[in-house]
Amino acid sequence: MGTKQAIAIEIGLQTQVLKSCPVHRQIYLDDDVNPAGAFALAIELVRKHRRYAEEFHGDEHELTDLLSDTLGTTPVCCPECAPVSIETAPMLGALRDRGGFAQSAFEIR
Repeated sequence: MGTKQAIAIEIGLQTQVLKSCPVHRQIYLDDDVNPAGAFALAIELVRKHRRYAEEFHGDEHELTDLLSDTLGTTPVCCPECAPVSIETAPMLGALRDRGGFAQSAFEIR
């Protein structure tokens, strides 16, 4: 992994668009998080911080394009957890439905 790619990943992690699986330490995309903050941070870093300006030659679009590519190619869940999630999804869904029913039953009272 190159320096530029590492910067894009750091921005994603800092803005919580990218997460790290606590079990497998694999990076995945949290598609519930709006990536606008990551792009705003990328632009600010290139405009206001010499290290980033030098690395990307003052071209904020180079970093935002790299960030976009990075987010676009990152899986939406940990690749190592995914097989487990697919196998247990029906059970988890049933539990989630039951919990929702119980919660809504309490809200009615």
